[in-house]
Amino acid sequence: MPSRSGARPPRAGAVIWSDAAFARRHGGTILDSIVILNGLTHPHAEMYLETLEALDEVSGIVLVDPDADARAASAQKTHKSRAAYAELGAALEHPGVTHALVALPNDRTPAALVQVIEAGIGVFTEKPGARSAAEFEPVLAALQRRRVPFAVAYQNRGAPAIQQGRELYRAGAIGRLMSVELRMVTTRVGMRDPGSWLFRREIAGGGILAWLACHWLDALRFVTGQEIARVQTELATLSDEAIDVEDTAVVAFRTSAGALGSLHCGYLLAIGNPGYRAAGHDISFILRGSDGVIQYAGGRQESPLVLESLAPRWRAASRRTYQFTPTPSPGYGGLAGLDFFRQFLAARSGDATPADAVDALRVLEVLDAMYAAAAAGHAVEVARRAISE
Repeated sequence: MPSRSGARPPRAGAVIWSDAAFARRHGGTILDSIVILNGLTHPHAEMYLETLEALDEVSGIVLVDPDADARAASAQKTHKSRAAYAELGAALEHPGVTHALVALPNDRTPAALVQVIEAGIGVFTEKPGARSAAEFEPVLAALQRRRVPFAVAYQNRGAPAIQQGRELYRAGAIGRLMSVELRMVTTRVGMRDPGSWLFRREIAGGGILAWLACHWLDALRFVTGQEIARVQTELATLSDEAIDVEDTAVVAFRTSAGALGSLHCGYLLAIGNPGYRAAGHDISFILRGSDGVIQYAGGRQESPLVLESLAPRWRAASRRTYQFTPTPSPGYGGLAGLDFFRQFLAARSGDATPADAVDALRVLEVLDAMYAAAAAGHAVEVARRAISE
């Protein structure tokens, strides 16, 4: 992770320091949140702990995991630890708890989310939130009963390039959307612990589509406002590792407004960092329209977002580039990730969050259709559930 100017990045076992510069004030008062972190062996758990440590809105962290060693190790990495429990139920009874962050295997996530919601506590979940849309339905039902703040970790929504792309698209810079190209390629399975639950279908529900492609399916929705309506999928497991989920996938799709698109993803890069921190990526997000194109590529060296447009507001300079230099920051997703979580912490009952339960559901519905299309060997319509207001 990049460090703030003048600070060394955290080393293994080191305490992660907070900084008052990250405080967010509402009505002159700093939010005082005590957050449960449920799931300390998740691939993103350490980064989430950094996020909570860096946010001055968070005054305390309650650690939850059945693994006693994981609890002890996590407690050594934060100044904010208030308590540590083996079970979520005990943590929910801890005095003053205001929010929970759930980072569990996909098969266990829905039950934990329902448990938190029924306790009347706002909840932030790792994506995708379940193995399938059907398994996520009890979460939606619980939110109908208790309307607590809910957010899902589609943090690409806060990335400056995605924000800029959304602004340009919705202002009409490329006209009517005609085609989409999405690419999410990252380091090989062998660099990511092949024994992890992420590579076991019965636990994860799927492979790279469920773990990483979901970010870009959500980003497409966020930028364009269109849903994926129909998909055709090819899946393969090519890594020679002992896994039973796809490590490579290609999907063709049609959006709700008729644009055609493709998604290519895979654990394919031979060079990169082991594990899940700054592993290395080859990312592409391209929208082509009747009046131009928005193109962004991300990876170890991020390219600028490029707009080519003949639309009236942009044709005087028909090619424009937008360069982004991230502000150094600790935490999952850097400063944009901190701000994403801040928005969740600031939400009250009935308030919007940066990515809500319906957003989680819509991505799960697309994933369900992609896996169904691969199994059937032909294109499948995405089944959409009606949402109660």
